[in-house]
Amino acid sequence: MRVVIAGSGSEGDTRPFLALAAGMAARGHGAAVCLDRSGAESAAHLGLPYRELDADFRAHLSGGRAEEALARATRDGGLAGLAFFGDIARAHTERWVATIEAAIEEHRPDVVVGSGLTVWAAQTAAEGHGVRFAAAAAFPLAPTRAFPSLVTPGVPPARLNLLTHHVATGMMSAVWWRPVARARRRRGLGRFRAVWNDVPVLFGYSPALLPTPADWRSNVAVCGDWHLDDPEWAPPPDLAAFLEAGEPPVYVGFGSMAGTASLLRAVVDGLAGRRVVVHPGWGDVDPREWGLDASRVHVIGPTPHTWLLPRCAAAVHHCGAGTTHAVARAGIPSIPVPFAADQPFWARRLAELGIACRPLDRRHVTSDDIRAAATVIDDERVRDRARIVAARMAREDSVGAAVHHLATWSTPAR
Repeated sequence: MRVVIAGSGSEGDTRPFLALAAGMAARGHGAAVCLDRSGAESAAHLGLPYRELDADFRAHLSGGRAEEALARATRDGGLAGLAFFGDIARAHTERWVATIEAAIEEHRPDVVVGSGLTVWAAQTAAEGHGVRFAAAAAFPLAPTRAFPSLVTPGVPPARLNLLTHHVATGMMSAVWWRPVARARRRRGLGRFRAVWNDVPVLFGYSPALLPTPADWRSNVAVCGDWHLDDPEWAPPPDLAAFLEAGEPPVYVGFGSMAGTASLLRAVVDGLAGRRVVVHPGWGDVDPREWGLDASRVHVIGPTPHTWLLPRCAAAVHHCGAGTTHAVARAGIPSIPVPFAADQPFWARRLAELGIACRPLDRRHVTSDDIRAAATVIDDERVRDRARIVAARMAREDSVGAAVHHLATWSTPAR
């Protein structure tokens, strides 16, 4: 089977699809990727055919626009965040479609997989070339009565769950409508479909964290999370020495979230007395400038979660899908500090599973809040539950599940 996989966004948005493509290639399938430049280095390292999608997601959160962009993308209600992502899509959709079309013409795939901001561009390119299409995401987006839409603010009454999904689908379609409709008209295609309702879907998250709803369609598959194990990665000497010098530290990191300086400081201060590893991510801050005790707090650069987190005692994180799954696979407790999008949803799920404390409000977190939440780190009941969940996740074959469903959906009906 041959597949072209498209995606755009932060590393957490693109890395799962690199993992899926690499896993398929390792099993003898043809896999090529269309990603923004954040995926270029990893694609080259993995030996995957790669085409760069126009736009650099991080550039949209850089410079003087970072705080404004973060505020728009994380404002309560999700509408401002959708508008922010819509700005990116409107500027780049036509070129995304053209790039994916070029990949289709080169690799002649049996199926095209589209994700994230590029999902409708990938759908358009696939339909224009008569190729089967499947949508994919690292979090649940298909309508269900089992839980509310991830972009719904708060937790509505259960009877409204299905309605929230239809509202969310309408909001997303409205934001992307003009650029996608324009690209489709140029190719003689009809009106685009709401992908999470009408086309085959692969979800790259673990059923151990969220069971599959009974009311989902048969062509929706929950595969488990796609992740890269980075077996050849070796830590820099200073990190190796820090880990060897004492008890397992608490990991602190908020990924691609911007404007996190005061939050990071509150977390580190609240963890006083514990060893800490801090990854500033896109937060544009260097905790080493705070004059902290280097024997207690160690600052790191990009480090594979699969290597680091099993060596930690717990994690304080933003609950992005990738980090949530990495922490859960490591079998350690979480202190969730969600920002936006799917993060509050995963934060609640970790707490409901008993492997995290209640989510903290990142806008008002104090060192005292962190100190109180940190009792979860030493709670043996929480640690036992975390190990049980990790054992369940270890038995999942996420790539195998995706291959099975893609092969089924890419086989013409007879």
